[in-house]
Amino acid sequence: MDDKVKALLERVRGTASYAADAAADSARAAGRKAGQMVDVAKLNVQLFDLNGEYNDVLRQLGRVMVETHRGEVPESEMVTGLLAQADEMAEKITELKGRISDLKQAQVCPACGAPCGRGDKFCRSCGGAL
Repeated sequence: MDDKVKALLERVRGTASYAADAAADSARAAGRKAGQMVDVAKLNVQLFDLNGEYNDVLRQLGRVMVETHRGEVPESEMVTGLLAQADEMAEKITELKGRISDLKQAQVCPACGAPCGRGDKFCRSCGGAL
């Protein structure tokens, strides 16, 4: 076989290998992004449920306020319990919103798969360009 043909075939093989590696990297990155989106969706479902429960507690507290306004004396333990539930749920809601925000703002290094900040130019783990 002619040397020029051999050189051309080697370049074609190298290009095909590079293209296959790039396609594999893209597929891995897409898989990570899809996983990230699933995680965000799960957290959003948890947040939705927790917001519903929080609103129920707030409605119960509002009912207690109206009863107090009418002169009915509520049980102090019930009020304390409802306020404690509201505080706990508000903390969980804040935590979930923070986790969702972190997941949405993160980017993944194409070289090593480490999570990086949205504004990062280089990976914090391997130093690769983002």
